[in-house]
Amino acid sequence: MRLLLTLAGLVITSMLPRVLVFALLTSISNAITLQPSVTRQDWQDLEVITLDSQGNRAKTVYYSYDQLLTLPTITVKTERDPNTNTPATYTGIYLRNLFEAFGADASFDVIAANRLDKYKQYYDHDYVAKHRPILLLKFDDKAPDDWPQTEDRNMLGPYCVVHESFSPAEAIYGYVEQPRGTYGIISLELTNFGQSLGRFTPKVSGNDPEVVKGQKIAVGSCSTCHNLGTAGGQMAGTPWSVLAATAVSTKDKFRSKVIDPHSMIQRRRRPTCRLTPHSTTRPSTLSKLTSKR
Repeated sequence: MRLLLTLAGLVITSMLPRVLVFALLTSISNAITLQPSVTRQDWQDLEVITLDSQGNRAKTVYYSYDQLLTLPTITVKTERDPNTNTPATYTGIYLRNLFEAFGADASFDVIAANRLDKYKQYYDHDYVAKHRPILLLKFDDKAPDDWPQTEDRNMLGPYCVVHESFSPAEAIYGYVEQPRGTYGIISLELTNFGQSLGRFTPKVSGNDPEVVKGQKIAVGSCSTCHNLGTAGGQMAGTPWSVLAATAVSTKDKFRSKVIDPHSMIQRRRRPTCRLTPHSTTRPSTLSKLTSKR
């Protein structure tokens, strides 16, 4: 049985406004390969994890904040930072430049950003090429120690991913692509598509156009909190296989959770629910996401 499991927007992300480019690259030079440390020296050191062919941790190194500042940076200005809801000036590094700076093997084409709460955001080759995400180093010309908190009073640092501009590439069943901005990043993973986002494509029906559409929804939202083995985040605590089964076998429950997840708190006696309501999700979208293929 093939499932078109890949699912609805189950994760927090908000649309970013178009951002005005304020300045070009502040430094232009040949590619720089940084020399890492095998131990953490400071809380601002960026942990970089290299995964093996099975998606398991193979190597861990650390790069200092000062080292990262030696890489070519870009400075852009936004009228509204989505984390603080205020105007801001960003200075940082294009994610596409980090592969070579970290000495990554040519087979690596995905960077994953991890938060302390086990939320994981993926940046694959296509997304990086289309939307040019930036690893934030300075917010309003300030180092992470002096960054503001998010509107929810969370730490914006030690690292954050932002965008100089974002335009959705496509809409699928009424689902519109969302920017993959992430705050509170404590580590980055270097991996490839097959061992990360590729795992969310069913092997039997992976070439089915409808399954491909569903996989894009999963990649853009669900995989940040729901894991499939070593791939995906673990913030939700519900594995991908369980989520998929729920989407097909208990459709009403799945639809209620997507549209109004907080309504299920009292039934399950859970004190909180981290899932953002998706009250505007179209019935046609939910119908496709809970159907069998």
